[in-house]
Amino acid sequence: MSNKQLGIFFDSVIPQFVERRKNLGLSQSRLDEMIGCARGLVSKWEVGIRKPSGFLFCCWANALECHIKIKPKKTELKSEHTSTH
Repeated sequence: MSNKQLGIFFDSVIPQFVERRKNLGLSQSRLDEMIGCARGLVSKWEVGIRKPSGFLFCCWANALECHIKIKPKKTELKSEHTSTH
């Protein structure tokens, strides 16, 4: 995933996490504690100073009582194993 793609991903997902945190009435510091990460890290994620690892991203979603859903892009990828008989 390129830096540009990564930026688009985080630009679309992080605001949803921020909104969810606020709807649950959680402070950033409380979420730091719930996730078990360094103090102030959620704040850095939310403003884009840092980006969470895949594991911490999943922990963040879990702390917000959310599921991460994977769905296919609108364009289908061609498989190398697709038969053309």
